[in-house]
Amino acid sequence: MDFNTFEQQLKAKMQEINDFVSNDVPDVIGIEAVNHFKDSFDKEAFDGNPWEDVKRRDPNSPWYGFSYLSTKHFSEARTTAKILSGETGELRNAITYVKEPGAVTVLNEKPYAAVHNYGLEAKIFGKKSFTMPKRTFMEHSEKLQGKIDNKIQKEMINILKG
Repeated sequence: MDFNTFEQQLKAKMQEINDFVSNDVPDVIGIEAVNHFKDSFDKEAFDGNPWEDVKRRDPNSPWYGFSYLSTKHFSEARTTAKILSGETGELRNAITYVKEPGAVTVLNEKPYAAVHNYGLEAKIFGKKSFTMPKRTFMEHSEKLQGKIDNKIQKEMINILKG
């Protein structure tokens, strides 16, 4: 192989790597993050740290089986439903990402997301104040970083081998 052919191939590989980093890496990060954070809802834990149980699953609680959607405010299904599942799943489903030049923002725009994620003050029916137990579902995660690193590394190897 002559030098000009080698130089052209090298430039093509460099362009492919540049395109991957600019166009695909933000999606890799966003998709992996969204999937990782949504997985917390399935496991009722974040990175192996279990969430505090909810009162609607405690038979000794006045909130046992509470349902906003039921006219009687009791639902047998709510006594076993997953923590933070809500009756619509909208908190979990609201986890998204936005690509920006050189950045990815993962977000949940539900106004009550931070209350659950950080354990902030809330009000029952807009009246009585209480502190929500912290049930982290979105934050920095070494496990997530490892998933992202592995995915990017595999893609880079494929480009270089290609």
